[in-house]
Amino acid sequence: MAKPPQSLIQKLTHRVRGVLGGTAQDEAIADIGRRLARIERQLESVEKIWQRTRHVEPAVQALLRERFLDVENLPYPERLAARRFRISSQNQEDGLTLALLGEAGVTCRRFVEIGSGLSGGNSGFLARECGWSGLMVDGHLKHMIQVGRRFPGVTAVAAWVTRENINELITGNGCAGEVDLFSLDLDGCDYWIWEAMTACSPRVVILEYNSMFGAERSVTVPYDAKFDRHNYHTAYYGASLTALTRVSARKGYRLVAVEPTGVNAFFLRNDLAQHIPACEPARAFRLLEKYDVLMEQGEDVYRYAEREKVPLVEI
Repeated sequence: MAKPPQSLIQKLTHRVRGVLGGTAQDEAIADIGRRLARIERQLESVEKIWQRTRHVEPAVQALLRERFLDVENLPYPERLAARRFRISSQNQEDGLTLALLGEAGVTCRRFVEIGSGLSGGNSGFLARECGWSGLMVDGHLKHMIQVGRRFPGVTAVAAWVTRENINELITGNGCAGEVDLFSLDLDGCDYWIWEAMTACSPRVVILEYNSMFGAERSVTVPYDAKFDRHNYHTAYYGASLTALTRVSARKGYRLVAVEPTGVNAFFLRNDLAQHIPACEPARAFRLLEKYDVLMEQGEDVYRYAEREKVPLVEI
C-alpha cells in the first residue's frame, strides 16, 4: 500500500500554521504525524491480509466448477480450462496443466522451466507436490539461489537466456531428449527462443503470449539478445498468440487451450492425445484485463511502436 502523499502532510501542516501559533501549533503538527503513522500501520495490516486472502476467491471458483460443471461433456478447450486451479502458479495454470498431462500421458516426470522466478513458474507445483525433477532457469542470481533451496530436487540455474544458449542450458543440465513439460516466460524475445529450442522434445508446452497484440495479427518483437522490456512501453515485448501458434505448428505442436486470464497458451505435441483438437487462435484468445483497461484509455502497442519507431516483425 502507498504511504499518504507528502503533499497531504504539507497541506495539513500549512493549514495548522496558518491558524495556530507557538506551542499549540507544534502540538497540532505532532498530532497529525501520529495520526498519519497510525494510518500507515493500518494500511500495512490491510495489505498483509489482502496478500493472504487474494487467492481465496479463485480457489472457491475452482471448487464450484468441480462440483457443478459436467466437465466431460464440455467442448475443447473449455473442457481443459474448466479444470484450472492454483496451488503455486500465477493464473491457475496448475489445474489446467494437470488436466492436459492427464490426457497426453506422462513418461519421465521431468520439466524445463525457462523464466521460473521465485515461485518456480508453471513447474513449481509439479516439483513441490508431485515429486517431479527438472531444470529451472532465471536471470536473477539471488532468486535462483533461493529456488535451489525451495526445490531441492530441481536444478536451479541463474542465466540470461538467449537463442544462442538455450540448447546448451538444457543439454548441459541433463534435460535433453523427451521431457513432459516445457514452459517459457521471459517477457522478451520468447518467440525466437522457442523457435531456436531443439535440445528437448516436450510433450506439453506452455508459452506466454502478449494479448495486447490482439487475436488476428501474427507479430513479435525483433530478436535482441539483451532485450529488456523495462526499456519500452509496458506492452512492447513477446509475441502474439497467432505468431506463437504458427511457430509451434512448424515445430510439430498444436494450440489446445489458453487460460482465461489471457497470459499463457498451452500446446500439445501432435503425436499425442489426438482426440484433443487444435484450436484456432481467434477461438482461444483472451485479452488480459489490464491491457483492456489501457486500451480503453487510448493506449495501443502498435501506435507506440509507430510513434517511437521501434520495430515489430510480422510472422
